[in-house]
Amino acid sequence: MEEEVKSVLEAYRQAVWDRKPEALLALYTEDVVVFDTWDSWSYAGRSEWAQSVEAWLGGLSDERVRVTAEAVRVVGGGGAAGLSAFLTYTALSPEGAKLRSMQNRLSWQLVKHENQWRIAQEHTSVPIAPESLMGHLSRESDQDGPTLRE
Repeated sequence: MEEEVKSVLEAYRQAVWDRKPEALLALYTEDVVVFDTWDSWSYAGRSEWAQSVEAWLGGLSDERVRVTAEAVRVVGGGGAAGLSAFLTYTALSPEGAKLRSMQNRLSWQLVKHENQWRIAQEHTSVPIAPESLMGHLSRESDQDGPTLRE
């Protein structure tokens, strides 16, 4: 079960790299609830979430985004599972140069749907600095380059 659930994360990474919103959206249930770090408070259903995904991946022009995951943890069993991880999104130029990056915390609730694991709920977040009320878009260990907050 753990490897099957982790394969959803790999499919997510590949869909983002390929800039294919339809491949990314296929990983979600129709009635998914997404609590995203950016813009809207929440998205109810894949069709609402599609607008954000299409704007993101469609707005990349010739950039690619490499998604890497750390501290991946899978829990659950049967027809339900949870996955948590720290994700790093790194925008790369066509030549492979790092343009910017950000990190966030990811939690997924997944259900087995038609013999495939699908994301039923997604929650991404970043810690907020109490003194500035600004989001930390980089973990302390990632000090090697520009981030979106620069």
